[in-house]
Amino acid sequence: MAVGADPDVRPLIGPVTRAIDAAHATILPAFNDAHVHFLMASRSLDGLDLFGAETQEEVADRIHVFADASHSAWLVGRGWFYSAFPGGMPSLELLDELVPDRPAYLESFDAHTAWVNSRARAVSGLGPGTGILKEAAMLDVMRNLPPRTADMDIAALRAGMRLAASRGVASVQEAGEGMAQLSLYETLRERDQLTMRVRLAFDMIPGLDSAGWSKRLDEYEAARKADFWLSTGILKAFADGVIESRTAAMLEPYEGSSERGALLWEPGELANAVRAADARGWQVQVHAIGDRAIRLALDAFSGCDAHRRHRIEHIETPAAADIARFAELGVIASMQPQHADPNLTSVWRRNLGAERSVRGWPWRVLLASGARLAFGTDWPVVPIDPFASLQIATEEHAAQRIGIEQAVAAWTSGAAYAEHMERQKGALQAGMLADIAVLDRDLESTPASELASIKVEATVVGGRLVYER
Repeated sequence: MAVGADPDVRPLIGPVTRAIDAAHATILPAFNDAHVHFLMASRSLDGLDLFGAETQEEVADRIHVFADASHSAWLVGRGWFYSAFPGGMPSLELLDELVPDRPAYLESFDAHTAWVNSRARAVSGLGPGTGILKEAAMLDVMRNLPPRTADMDIAALRAGMRLAASRGVASVQEAGEGMAQLSLYETLRERDQLTMRVRLAFDMIPGLDSAGWSKRLDEYEAARKADFWLSTGILKAFADGVIESRTAAMLEPYEGSSERGALLWEPGELANAVRAADARGWQVQVHAIGDRAIRLALDAFSGCDAHRRHRIEHIETPAAADIARFAELGVIASMQPQHADPNLTSVWRRNLGAERSVRGWPWRVLLASGARLAFGTDWPVVPIDPFASLQIATEEHAAQRIGIEQAVAAWTSGAAYAEHMERQKGALQAGMLADIAVLDRDLESTPASELASIKVEATVVGGRLVYER
C-alpha cells in the first residue's frame, strides 16, 4: 500500500494490523529463485543426504547410518560430490559392499549422474556393468524406483515451501517437468496451502518432427496458466550435460582427453523447435553449460522475438566471442553462483584445465556487457540459500565479483524480469505484490564474507506472514 517514513506508513496501521519491527535491519523484496527443481528437492528432504560429504569415508559413514535406520525396499539418496572419490567417480563394488541387501540409487549433487549397486542394475533389467549411469541412462533405473502417491508429493512440497519461506524465498521458477506437477500445485492452491508463487516450465525434448512438436505445443496451450500464484508460459530444453561427468558439450576437448561431450539435439533441430515455440508466444530456457552448447542455444535464439526474453541456464563456460550476444539477442543469463563454490569445483577445474577454468561463471562480464542477469540456486543441486549465493557473487577474492546491490537485484528484480513479472514483483513499491523478506541485520554493512550467516526474521507472501523466526 505504501513505502516511506513513519509519517507515511503509521496512519495505515489499524486495530488488527500486525506490525513487524525490523529493528534497524534490512527489509527486502522477497527472493525469487529463477532456477530450481522444487519437487525433486522437496522429495529428497526425508531421503539420504550426501551433500557436503568431502571424502569417500564420510560418504560411506552416511550411507551406513541411513541404511541401518531405513527399512525401505530401495535405498535412495542424493548429493554426493565427484571430488569425494579417487578419480572423480564412485565404484559399483563400493556400493555393493555398503548396501548388499537391496537396490540402491544415489544421485550426484548435480543430478546428472547416478551411482547404483548390482541389485539396482538387476532389478532394472541391466546386465553386468558399471555403477555409474550418466544423463539419459539414469532413466533405466529411475523408472523402477518405488512409486510416489500424490499425497506423498503434496506433503513433500509443503515441507519444501516451509524451508523456502525460512530462506526468504517467495517465488520459484521450476526448471522442467511442469506438466506432471501442475495438478499438485493446483491442489495446494485449492486447499489454501500454497505459500509461494510458482512458475512451471514444460519440457522441450529432441526427437519430435515438426508435426509432433506442434501437437505437443497444442497440449501445452491447453494447460497454460497465467496468474500471480501459478503460471506457465515457458519451455525447458537441455542442450548438454555437465562438465564434471564430461557430458557438457565443448568446442575444444576436455583437459588430457579427446572427449568434447555431446550435444543432445541434431543439427538444426533445436533452432527449429525454438522458432516454432517462439512463433506461438512461448518463452524458452535452455540448459547449456559447455561453450559449444551455449553457442548452439544462442544460435537457436537468433532471429527470435527479443520480447520473449528467452533464457540460457547455467552458462558455466561461454566462449569470449559469445558474451556480447546475450545483450544483442535479448537473452536472459540465468545463473547460480553457488555452483562456483570452490568447495564444489575441483573436478570441474581439472576437467577444463587452468586456462578455461578461470573464465568460468562470468556473471560480472555478462552484466557489464548489458545482459540481463537472474540468479537462483538449482536446488537440490545446492541448498536453497540466497545468502550463500550472495556471498559467493560478492566476495572480494571472486574473479567475477559484483556489488551487493547488483547481486540482490539478480535475485529479485532480475529474476522477476526473467519471468515477465517485473511490474508485479521484485521491488518494494506501492501497487506491487507484498512479497517481503525481513533480515536479522543491515545487509549493506555486512561484510561479503559473512553474508551466508544472515538469517531471515520474517517472510511475507501476498501480505500474508508465512514464516517468522
